[in-house]
Amino acid sequence: MNRVFVISDTHFGHKKVIEFEPVDRPFATIEEHDRVLVERWNATVKPKDTVWHLGDVFMGGRDNHTILGQLNGIKRLVLGNHDVYPLEIYQQYFGKIFGAAELRGCILTHVPVHPSQLETRYVANLHGHLHSKAIDDKRYICVSVEHTALAPRLLDEVLMTYNAELRGAHK
Repeated sequence: MNRVFVISDTHFGHKKVIEFEPVDRPFATIEEHDRVLVERWNATVKPKDTVWHLGDVFMGGRDNHTILGQLNGIKRLVLGNHDVYPLEIYQQYFGKIFGAAELRGCILTHVPVHPSQLETRYVANLHGHLHSKAIDDKRYICVSVEHTALAPRLLDEVLMTYNAELRGAHK
């Protein structure tokens, strides 16, 4: 059966990201960073699994994208603020590309949405962009790699944790 995963902010090829996030990305070089992220991705995701990448896939030049061809799974992309290369590059690796998407009552975005969107339309906002930071509101679920042990995380597990935390907040 096809499993569904989420992840954000891989930043393949982005040399500065290991300086910005030294605790969660403890690598000496960007090459080591990229190799470990690919290994963890492929150890987690099978070829027929679906992965929703919530933006900021790669950086460091338009030729850094070939690493995406090494990643298992059927990939969907919600564009992030650093996903600025021509659409044709992303289309080589992602079956579908979105500005935002809805899945299981949640909105999937790169940057967190305004709280008013969650009050009436969505149960939660799965997002990236914040890296190791998080919003102190249980409805916001950051899936930047710093929150997912540098690998895609099963959507069912993310939502189960969310539901458990929500139940705990109402006791």
